[in-house]
Amino acid sequence: MVTTSAGTSKQTAAQALGIAGAAFGAVSVLAPRAVATGYGVPPTPQGLQLQRLFGSRALALSVMALTARTPEEVDRGLAVVAGANLLDVLTALAAAGGSGRPTTVRAVASSAVYGAAALAVRAMRD
Repeated sequence: MVTTSAGTSKQTAAQALGIAGAAFGAVSVLAPRAVATGYGVPPTPQGLQLQRLFGSRALALSVMALTARTPEEVDRGLAVVAGANLLDVLTALAAAGGSGRPTTVRAVASSAVYGAAALAVRAMRD
């Protein structure tokens, strides 16, 4: 098991992931067009609404991460983040035919990296 990553404690690393998730969520809610454009999704009213919903979910997960106080709460939150991102990867791959290759690659890559980061932090010792 990894004890630290670049001298960072598990709690600090989990907080950093929570802050990154909150930032993504806030941008998705407040500026969904920017995120949609980044993913290569046409900024239709319906797509922007869905982007805001994903942003709300990211914010909710981040609140859980940022308010975790015990090692068990931190681990549970990281497991939920990893699980949610795994589901996002599977969903993106299942819908790959209709969304276009660049959009699918961006969705899969971003979710896989964020989920893997959550698992890496979870593997750290307290």
